[in-house]
Amino acid sequence: MLTVMTFNLRYDKPDLGVYQWKKRLGPIASLVQHYKPDLLGTQEGKSHQLADLQALLPEYNIIGGDRTGTGISEHCAIFYNFQYLKLQQTQDFYLSDTPEIPGSITWGTRLPRMATWANFELINPGLSLTILNTHLDHENVQSRELSAALISQRLGQFPLEDHLLLTGDFNANPDTPERQIFLSPLTNGKQLEDPLATLPLEQQKTFHNFTGQAWDAIDTIYCDRSFRVEQVIINRQQWEGVWPSDHFPVIMKLTIQHFPES
Repeated sequence: MLTVMTFNLRYDKPDLGVYQWKKRLGPIASLVQHYKPDLLGTQEGKSHQLADLQALLPEYNIIGGDRTGTGISEHCAIFYNFQYLKLQQTQDFYLSDTPEIPGSITWGTRLPRMATWANFELINPGLSLTILNTHLDHENVQSRELSAALISQRLGQFPLEDHLLLTGDFNANPDTPERQIFLSPLTNGKQLEDPLATLPLEQQKTFHNFTGQAWDAIDTIYCDRSFRVEQVIINRQQWEGVWPSDHFPVIMKLTIQHFPES
C-alpha cells in the first residue's frame, strides 16, 4: 500500500492569531504523522517552513527548489519516506515558454510558477515511481492551460514502466479545460485519472480560507491506471484546535497493479 498526500501549506504571510505559521506548524506535523504518507506534495512552503517541518518529521527527506531560483520564494516541495523510497533523480522546471530558466514568466502571470518531479525506486518491491508536484496560477486561465499542457508533455517523457503520480493545487475545478488536459492520453501511452472526481463535486472541495467550509475543488492527486485506488480522503478536521491550513489536505491510499496499461 502506498499513501500519497497533497497539501497546500499556506505560505508564512504572516497571518494573525491562530493562523500564524508558528501556531499551525505543530498541527500540520501531527496531521502528517497521523496519515504517514509515503509521498507528500506540498505547495506554498517557504524554506524556513520546510525546515521547521523537517525538524518535526525526521522520517522524511524534502526535495525541490523555489519558484524564483533564489531560495526565498515558495516551493512545490516533495516529502518522501526514505525508508521506503530511494531517490533516483529529481528536477525543477518552470511553467513558461522557457521552462529551464528559474523564475521565468512568459504567459502573463504576476508570479512565476513551477513544478518539481522526482523519480524513486520503491525499495520493496523494486518498482519505479515518478511524482510531479505543482501549483498552477490562481488568476490566469491561459497560464493554467499552457501549464497543464507542459506538465502533461513532461509526464509523457517518462518510461512506460514508471508509475506516475501528479499532485498539486491546480486553482481550477475538475470540469475546467485546464484540468481536463491532464486526462488526455500521454505520449508514452500512459493516462492519468483523478480518483477524487468520482465523488460529487461538493465532496471534492478543498479550499476553505480557514473557515472549515470549502467552496473550491482545486487540490487533488492524479494517478495512472497502474494504480488501484483503495481509499480517497479529504481531511476536514481541525488539529490541536486550529485549522492547519486554508486548504484541506487530500490523501489517497493506492496499490500498484502488476500489469501494463492497455
